[in-house]
Amino acid sequence: MTLRSLYTSVLILLSFSTLHAGAGYNAPGRNKHAAKTTIASPAEDHYDIKHLKFNINLTDTSVYVSGNVITNAVVTAPSMSVYTFELDSSFTIDSAFVNGVLLPVSSTSWVRTMTLPAGLSAGTAFSAQVYYHGLPPGGTGGFFNGITHSVSSAGTHMVFTVSDPYVAKNWWPCKQSIQDKIDSVDMFVTVPAHVMDGSNGLLLSVDSTSNPGSWTFHWQTHYPIDYYLISVAVAKYKEYRSYWHFSSSTDSVLVQNFFIDTPTFNPTYKANFDSIGRFLDYFSTLYGRYPFWKEKYGVCYTTLPGGMEHQTMTTIGVPNTYIIAHELCHQWFGDNVTYQDWRDVWLSEGFATFSEGVFLEHFWSPAAAKAHRQGLLYSALGDLCGRVAVTDTSNSDSLFNQQTVYNKAQAVVRMLQYLAPNDSVFFSVLKTFQQNYGLGHATTANLKSIAEVAYGVPLDTFFNQWIYGRGYPIYKVSWNQSGSTVFVKLIQTRSCPSYTNHFSTPVEIQLHGLTADTFIKVYNTLDTQIYTFDWAPAMTNLYVNPNVWTILKVNGAILHDTHLSVGMIEPQNFKVYPNPTRNFWQLQDVNEGLSLSLTDVAGRVLWESVSVKGDNIIPGNKLPAGNYVLRISGVSVDGSVKLVHW
Repeated sequence: MTLRSLYTSVLILLSFSTLHAGAGYNAPGRNKHAAKTTIASPAEDHYDIKHLKFNINLTDTSVYVSGNVITNAVVTAPSMSVYTFELDSSFTIDSAFVNGVLLPVSSTSWVRTMTLPAGLSAGTAFSAQVYYHGLPPGGTGGFFNGITHSVSSAGTHMVFTVSDPYVAKNWWPCKQSIQDKIDSVDMFVTVPAHVMDGSNGLLLSVDSTSNPGSWTFHWQTHYPIDYYLISVAVAKYKEYRSYWHFSSSTDSVLVQNFFIDTPTFNPTYKANFDSIGRFLDYFSTLYGRYPFWKEKYGVCYTTLPGGMEHQTMTTIGVPNTYIIAHELCHQWFGDNVTYQDWRDVWLSEGFATFSEGVFLEHFWSPAAAKAHRQGLLYSALGDLCGRVAVTDTSNSDSLFNQQTVYNKAQAVVRMLQYLAPNDSVFFSVLKTFQQNYGLGHATTANLKSIAEVAYGVPLDTFFNQWIYGRGYPIYKVSWNQSGSTVFVKLIQTRSCPSYTNHFSTPVEIQLHGLTADTFIKVYNTLDTQIYTFDWAPAMTNLYVNPNVWTILKVNGAILHDTHLSVGMIEPQNFKVYPNPTRNFWQLQDVNEGLSLSLTDVAGRVLWESVSVKGDNIIPGNKLPAGNYVLRISGVSVDGSVKLVHW
């Protein structure tokens, strides 16, 4: 989902830099779990939906809905004596049946219940059919209304649905649990003649004869789908369809777009949407084959002030290509792999927003991608105690907080990429995530486990800090150069100190000179940390986080501190030999109780100990050739010695 306020500031920033027919597509390992805590009634979890059949009537001029929906399901509770579903109280239920038996419906607000003649045992299949009509509480904004009527600037009427997060009940009798993916859907939508409907899956037929003056569109999908991703959009559209062949394959995917058929529709908009095939192909190389390729991908253009990633058919009102890319990438992150719990919605919005930058890097320019990251980071830093994991899942403002769930979350994904041994390992993690949890659900812990295996290191600290923790690190930075040795000092504080004691995080440093530049990844593990580097070119400046890899803020100007090297222990004060060495170093004549740590020049701790009185061995026999730093600290000692390994 993309909201207008999310992209407006980014669009301004970018102007300075570059002026979403076969059955049986269920993946192995697909699973369903206990429902989220925000369903209207626990009784909704007493059954598992297998198939939905919609038979609804709509026009392009009103949100009035009439018709019926059939729910085919299987009982999951030990016994089910009441069938429970959700439908807004503005609707009148004309009649309702379970297994063909007419039953009365009781209502408490939008929670509707039907007492069954006899309880159904676990594993029993049943069918519920609800006939209804009414004028629901639709709005003009498009988001969080369920169903919207609007008129384009050229005068085209349209009606479209957006059920995210809990407003599917505003247009059909539903079960609003993200953890119950519906196995298949048949959507029959009857509209006035010459009005068209766009929906999920494949368009099997358009019946223009059975009901004079009306057209009935029949769409069908056999990919598992969450309730909030089911959609319709009706208007006097013109259909544009084409096929895109995947690279290095004979397979192709249908690209089916519905646009407003007026002379004033901006041709540039159509040109942007006509590029979708190229986008599909590129993201398939990064995340794995487009998951719904046996059906289609397309967009329905509406007045929605943003976009909504309805499965196989995005509803969109923003023609910018990077927003098109955002919604397209939701087909992988959010639709194919859906978060198991609303608290993990960042697994959808964070990755889709991250994908905007990936798109810009490939199709526009690195400068455009960098400007995009900078704009989103600036927004994220505005929330001093922001947290990516959602704590309040009951309202849309919390679920779709742009500073945290979108902007900070995409930066977390970017940091996860920076932590990877290389980009190929990072994208292999994303492909494995799609393969393991496609057409089902996943959690943050699932992603973490895959990344840990691929990276070969534990990531508890990373995820605890950046997903469940609050705030971000703030740095005071200084540097100095003495001959060919560069000293860099980072002093870390926190934007939300009451929640986080320290952020252990990689930080990119750029050493800048008149004749050369170098970029170094250091690991900040202490509140005050000094790094040393061998760099001969005359240094004129230092930059921190120049490529926006990390969530951080630099407090004040970066200072050239000519006294910075004073903090280093002079070699003559301690006897360290041999230095250089091929095996180990021996530290002589020291007091006991001093803290000793050996780090590489990037600040990664390789060995730690506490000194004994007299001689101490610093192991180095398994280290590669290079420069290292021995930090020695105690009551009256705090400094470092440069060590060299052949």
